[in-house]
Amino acid sequence: MNHLAHCFLSFGDEDLLLGNFIGDFVKGHDWENYPKPVQRGILLHRAIDSFTDNHPLADISVARIRPYAGRYSRPFVDILYDHLLAIYWDKYATEPFQSFAIKTYAQLENRAAEMPLILQERLPKMIAGQFLHGYTQREGLEWVLHRFSQRITGQFDPQAIADAFFQAIDGFSEDFNGFFPDLVSHAQLTLQQNR
Repeated sequence: MNHLAHCFLSFGDEDLLLGNFIGDFVKGHDWENYPKPVQRGILLHRAIDSFTDNHPLADISVARIRPYAGRYSRPFVDILYDHLLAIYWDKYATEPFQSFAIKTYAQLENRAAEMPLILQERLPKMIAGQFLHGYTQREGLEWVLHRFSQRITGQFDPQAIADAFFQAIDGFSEDFNGFFPDLVSHAQLTLQQNR
């Protein structure tokens, strides 16, 4: 899962949000250098990623996009799934998307000084661009796909990936809506076990 899902699966808790947001940038045992509440968020991030990578419905989505994304199909699916979460927001969230996003931006700004330096540098631009809102529209999704394809090795056509996704969006939606409730339950269980 990508930014939107990790923020959503922090369940409104600012410490969990910080850990979940920085999770990809905290390597090995470096998570132990953070306060306990933030550690829980980092470990939650890892649990979310591991569960997603091993879920059979996510595997179906990976297979759908593999002809266009090759060995990077999983991270591309993570991005596509954030768009689907935005589309089906009201199915999974009780809080309106707009208020969730504004609150999340504020919480991340509050904790920017505790983030790895690369995120401290990126965060102002991300918030100025309302990065969570980007997942709500096709244009925003295509921008994220394009940016991601520039950061990885290999030749990818982000427009072809987007076109393939939208042509098969009903199938991807079926995969996602079967998978996501399992992920929410797994995230909640992970937090109960890591109190």
